[in-house]
Amino acid sequence: MDKNTIKSTINELLKVIDEHTFSNLINVIDLDKYVKKLTAYKFLQLLIISQLKETKSLTQMSKKLKDKEELQVQLAFDTISTSQLSRKLGDLSPTLFEKIFHYLVLNIQAKMKQSPIIREIGRLHVIDSTTMSMSVSQYPWATFRKTKAGIRLHLRVVVTKELTLPDKGILLPAKHADRTQMGDLIEMDSDTIHLFDRGYIDYKQFDHLCLHDVRFITRLKKNAQVEVLSEQIPQAGSPIVKDQEVFLGNSQNGTKMTHPLRLIETQDSQGNVVMIVTNCFDLSAEEIGDLYRYRWKIETFFKWMKQHLTFKTFYGKSENAVCNQIWVALITYCLQVLLQEQLQHDGPLLEIKKTLQNLLFKGFDTFLRSLFRQPTRFSTGRRKQNWKQEFRVIEHQFAEGEVSHLDDLTYDPLFN
Repeated sequence: MDKNTIKSTINELLKVIDEHTFSNLINVIDLDKYVKKLTAYKFLQLLIISQLKETKSLTQMSKKLKDKEELQVQLAFDTISTSQLSRKLGDLSPTLFEKIFHYLVLNIQAKMKQSPIIREIGRLHVIDSTTMSMSVSQYPWATFRKTKAGIRLHLRVVVTKELTLPDKGILLPAKHADRTQMGDLIEMDSDTIHLFDRGYIDYKQFDHLCLHDVRFITRLKKNAQVEVLSEQIPQAGSPIVKDQEVFLGNSQNGTKMTHPLRLIETQDSQGNVVMIVTNCFDLSAEEIGDLYRYRWKIETFFKWMKQHLTFKTFYGKSENAVCNQIWVALITYCLQVLLQEQLQHDGPLLEIKKTLQNLLFKGFDTFLRSLFRQPTRFSTGRRKQNWKQEFRVIEHQFAEGEVSHLDDLTYDPLFN
């Protein structure tokens, strides 16, 4: 049992934040004074396990601890009441879990390969928010309309070809508009491009970013007042409709910008015209249009979190309880990414998550065998589908000019 416990999958997952590291990070004296069994670190472990298992309530959490011997061995106690869990969740400061989240983000950034979206462009940050709706009667601290309550996660993610990584987050009641958090989420770095949607339109902020050479790409509202300074004629066959240098705002009401921007109109995949504004004058209009499409990476990240972790149904009703749960969900995501980077697993992150869910308390060797097990049989339909996918890649490589001869292909379907 000792060998299995030491090299269990759960211990391998949590080794980056062992109890010693946790204590050093939070740096709170007497945090667990007079606590006999449910320490802050054991509670964090229990919350992470509950996220992976998609446990829906504290009552379920308490019941699983009572019934699951492997969970009892991991935490070194066998029972805990729902009320004790509720008090702990509400008493701990969300700042503790936020520190753990940022520590894991730094670990991932140190280990992951530098992989910009397009060569010589550098880092790509996408900024957006998601709102978790609540009942006004049960969450009065989060009221933002007469009949609605909610908490909003304002998030910055780093996007590469392989990964979407949450980088910085701010949790506030939903009454705080997106643009009010823009200054805290944008990194004042000329080597980074920031993507965000129309909720962050703020001309004064745009002038501030231009003044400090911070690059951004966003959509423009249809009712924006635009003064055209010059215009470039798009190439024939290009999806670009317009490429203009403009001033935004109105001098009469004091909103006119002092820095010129670039206004690009392009078509999306459905043929709808999208108005994009940016201060990136060194990129082509086509590159800017392609880059803006990566803004949807953060939407798919939010969708993944809501589908595969306990992210939108809450264990407690206090502000601390809700914030703690969201930070732990982000921590759980980061732990899975770190494990994926450690194992150099090139499959989807969901495969890591499902294997963890099934084998969390098994030996780590069992987890590895399951994760990297090769399929022993292929159906005819699957073979046909694989061939279709491979030839789509080949067609794309020729169309993009990446190859001009069969010998230059990244792989040959006849021999792989």
